[in-house]
Amino acid sequence: MQKPKAGIKNIHRFLSHHHFYPIALSTLLVFLFFFGRIYWSQQVVFKNLIWNLFLAWLPYLFCLGVAAIHQARPSWWWAMILPAVLWVAFLPNALYIVTDLIHLKDQETIPIWYDAGFISITAWTGIFLAVVSLYTMQKIVHSFVGKIAGWGFALLIIGSSGYGVYLGRFLRWNSWDILREPLEIISDSLSPIANPLQYKDKIVFIIMYTALYLVTYLAFSWLRPMDSSFETE
Repeated sequence: MQKPKAGIKNIHRFLSHHHFYPIALSTLLVFLFFFGRIYWSQQVVFKNLIWNLFLAWLPYLFCLGVAAIHQARPSWWWAMILPAVLWVAFLPNALYIVTDLIHLKDQETIPIWYDAGFISITAWTGIFLAVVSLYTMQKIVHSFVGKIAGWGFALLIIGSSGYGVYLGRFLRWNSWDILREPLEIISDSLSPIANPLQYKDKIVFIIMYTALYLVTYLAFSWLRPMDSSFETE
């Protein structure tokens, strides 16, 4: 009887350590707003937000997989490669939800303030998922190669995520396309760098969303310093 209780307690500690419960609560609020909107307006709108939230959850789940392997078998770095690669590929989806604010407009069936709150909590949940998953991955990198390299990794991921949001919003690429058309994605991603004057609005977009991710991540890291290691879990 003690072993099942110990197992449940360990799972609870693991999920709590990785902020699963507040993220789940935030996600529940999104669904309450979504179904509340259906009840109020008698229309099913913004299904794309729910899909985007599902995509935002994927990198978080991949990072939990990496963290679970690291905690159980720290030397099994090779087992962390696949979920880590999937995490990198899907991470921009978490930040992408912020761009769904462009869908905010007056509706006859529901007040605009309701949709503003609905989209905002969904975007916040996406940012929360992006920040927590990066924090987890940075700690793992930190444990392998040190603090400076860990922060270099975090900054690289933040910059690439801002670029990924641009690829998704303007060029309509998604994470699945990395496997299907990698060369085309690389070609498109280089266009703003090759023609900065022609793509100056896109560059501002990339800088803006990179800065948003950076500032929110630094705020979170300031509240939870990187001193705690996985050995204390």
